[in-house]
Amino acid sequence: MEEQIEQAVAIALSPSSDQTLKSQAMNFCEQVKASPDGWQLCLLLFVRFPKSSPEARLFALQVVDEVLKNGSLDTPQFLQIRSTLMEFVKREYVLEEVNGVEFSSEPQYLKNKFSHTLTLLFVQIYLSLWPNFFDEFLALLQINAINGSKTNVRTIDIFLRILLSIDEEVANLSVPREKEDAQRNTAIKDFMRRNDVQKLATAWYDILKDYCTRNQDVAEMCLKIVGLYISWIDISLIVNESFITLLYQLLGEIRLRIVACECLAEIVCKGMKPLDKFELIQVLNLTNVMRRLDLSDDIDFVEQVAKLTNVLGVELCKIWEEVDSETKPAVYVQIELLLPFLLKFLADEYDDTSCAVFPFVSALQTVLKKQKNCSGVLTGTQREFLDSLLKVVVLKMKYDDETDWGGTDDGSEDAAEFLEMRKNLKSFFEAIYHIDSQLFTTYIRLAVISTLDNYAKLGNALDWRELELALHLLHLYGEAIKGKVQFVEKNNNEITVYTSLGEMMNQMIQYVSTYSHPAITLNFFENISRYSQFFEVQPDCIPPVLEAFVDIRGLHNPNTTIRYRSWYLFHRFVKLLKLKMDKYVNTVLGSIQDLLIIQAVLESSDMSADSNPLTKDKAMESGFSEQIYLFETVGTLITIESIPQDDQMEFAKAIFNPLMEEIQRYIQICTESPEHIDPRSVLQIHHLIMAIGSIVKGFPEAPKGSHPTVLWVGILKQVTEIVLAVLKILNRYEIIRDAARYTFARLVSVLGTEILPYLPLLINELLTECGISELFLNQTPSGTDEALLLIDLRKAYLNFILGLLNNEMDAVFVSELNQPRLESILRSVIHYASDPSDIPSMKIAFSILSKTLTLWGGQYLTIGALYEHILRICFEVPFKPSFNVNDGQSLMVLNEISKILKIMLSQRREDFLEYLRNVWTIWLLQPDLLDDFLRSLQQLELKAFQKFFQQFVKTSKS
Repeated sequence: MEEQIEQAVAIALSPSSDQTLKSQAMNFCEQVKASPDGWQLCLLLFVRFPKSSPEARLFALQVVDEVLKNGSLDTPQFLQIRSTLMEFVKREYVLEEVNGVEFSSEPQYLKNKFSHTLTLLFVQIYLSLWPNFFDEFLALLQINAINGSKTNVRTIDIFLRILLSIDEEVANLSVPREKEDAQRNTAIKDFMRRNDVQKLATAWYDILKDYCTRNQDVAEMCLKIVGLYISWIDISLIVNESFITLLYQLLGEIRLRIVACECLAEIVCKGMKPLDKFELIQVLNLTNVMRRLDLSDDIDFVEQVAKLTNVLGVELCKIWEEVDSETKPAVYVQIELLLPFLLKFLADEYDDTSCAVFPFVSALQTVLKKQKNCSGVLTGTQREFLDSLLKVVVLKMKYDDETDWGGTDDGSEDAAEFLEMRKNLKSFFEAIYHIDSQLFTTYIRLAVISTLDNYAKLGNALDWRELELALHLLHLYGEAIKGKVQFVEKNNNEITVYTSLGEMMNQMIQYVSTYSHPAITLNFFENISRYSQFFEVQPDCIPPVLEAFVDIRGLHNPNTTIRYRSWYLFHRFVKLLKLKMDKYVNTVLGSIQDLLIIQAVLESSDMSADSNPLTKDKAMESGFSEQIYLFETVGTLITIESIPQDDQMEFAKAIFNPLMEEIQRYIQICTESPEHIDPRSVLQIHHLIMAIGSIVKGFPEAPKGSHPTVLWVGILKQVTEIVLAVLKILNRYEIIRDAARYTFARLVSVLGTEILPYLPLLINELLTECGISELFLNQTPSGTDEALLLIDLRKAYLNFILGLLNNEMDAVFVSELNQPRLESILRSVIHYASDPSDIPSMKIAFSILSKTLTLWGGQYLTIGALYEHILRICFEVPFKPSFNVNDGQSLMVLNEISKILKIMLSQRREDFLEYLRNVWTIWLLQPDLLDDFLRSLQQLELKAFQKFFQQFVKTSKS
């Protein structure tokens, strides 16, 4: 039978086997697994001699493992397995000796699998049938030793593998376990601590001493085991003079020093009371040990020592936080001993080594902040360290010589890792400012100004990395100081002197924009946009910056990364300085006219038969998503309040008329052959409508409920009509409907009540092709991208409705044309208000329901019991398991629901209260909470009731 099993395994695993035969073999193997005596056959197959194939023996162990796991064996069967496996251990790992070969010829994977099987047996019977498990193995270590050793290396090898497996199966806390398994494992560890761990520690010491030079594979495995077990055994078994002395000696063994270092880190990390841990760290005296280590040539070892430094530093900072004020100074002395190592490793040229001490840096900065807050000042030594730390952080922010900006394909991963490290360094950078702002500002000003002075002398001969770092520091400076930045100091409204930030900005504007490297160009414009307030006090600097923006350095830059990013930064710059831009409008418009040409691009791959080229994502590709910022900038510029209205009107005509003419031309093309419309034409029209919407976005909003009287209102009405004309012809295309919604949402804000006559037509056209239920409720996303697209669509839809209501255009919903659709619209809103998977949309939906109740007082909500539906979801939604009452956005939803309940109370007081009493228990709410809820609803003001309702939901759910 064992031969049959071996043959079946061979056939099942052979790639050349006949498929029918292979299927039969696999079925046979499954039958063996399922049969009551299959495990016994497999046990015999594994241990028999001559040995079966390794594959068959692996399968045999898998079958035995399954029966050990499912707990179906009785005591005699457990003892049978124990006896059989231990006989195999003695034969294979103790007694067999061939020509003095130290290790068993078993494949490594089979050794590991056998160790795991023995561990599963150990877990089942150690406490009851095999309490002398470790004694048996420890005795075997001494038998048949070869090569003059005190121990048998074959037995040690398998025993150490078993100990590793026991850790994985019993002690490893990162492995999720059932409650019963966790309780069993705790009992096993308790028993081991009482009876066996001391023997194991002695064996580990002997193995390390015996094999640290003779067989370092064995010593390395033993060190790993010590590191794994230290977290749950008595620390004194390892932290004693003999064992620790041995560990320190192993730090000098090239092959073993990394794992010895890891072992020491685990000792330092062991959970202990603060004072006990502090005593342990003092006893270890690791700083003294680390001073003697050779850190010159092995980068992996250097990184490991950095990790040890980090662990030691983080633990000391924790201790400092937890001990009393009398002990803190002594703890800080130990921290100070580590500071040279911290600076050394943080400044290391290898970023992995630097990153290894990041947690220590963060913990230490917290300690320094608290010391500063407590005493008011830092000591001279602490300030010296902080200055050194700032210099090292800044140094690590610089691109190294092997990393180029933007990188090649080969270096892109390195560049990405560097930028990720910069993000982490930024938090240390900012923390230093909050600890000592004067020290921080003095150094950053000196670093930036000196670099800019060097550039003024050397020009492009200065390494771009130096200049990029200076500009990056300038940008981070504002991030660190937060709040309102100050660029000048004034006396009697007269500028007397630049602040440090103002001085840095002034010099950057004077010198930097002509540097040819793209990283410098981009950082220059980022800083210009970040510190646009500088131009409020220094408007004379606007012309040179505008010139840089509109020429080949910025908006016309041949590098697409720079060009596209500068389009957004320019939009932000103009928007923030709108009131100072009036005198430059003609110049700017003339300079960017060529960038306002719209040319929809469809890649050939998008035109394949199985690809839809007219999706929202594809429509915004090829730079168009960035180009629309230019159109919004144009809208901002041509409607600056100080520009005469006649000029505004001329600007508007010059901008809008070409766009409308082009739309009409494409409409003509589409109507000539409606059955064969070129996708490029549809995409071009989409771009044109989006451009119009973006221009309108830059226009000033009309006061709510007003009729704007500015001259350009007329041309915006023409724009509205042509968008409706497009929608009438091409509303079957989703991207056209999307562009129309985008543009109308902006026209609503700008035209005020002038838009009202057009809204019924818009809603009708949008819903004619795609009804609410089809578009929003019944669509299941097929993947992440589609799900995100659906969320964006949902938000756009809800924001459009809310925008109409907020701008006092609710009449459009109850017009003769749209009132029949009102129920489906409101039902869609109720649907979104009920969906906790999208909390932002839920919040908008509840805001809409609140607004409709306020505006209509329930007049139109009696249709289809909508009023009752709204009330129901006010209690249903917060009590859904997926609704997280501790999330900030969820609390905003609860506030909207509170508002709705107060509105309903004010409109239908007694009827509303009676209805709540009737449905309270039907909605499965606790009866004893009803009176308190109704009393609070009636007596508390809105803000107080919102707080009550939040607590009511939390308490009820708990």
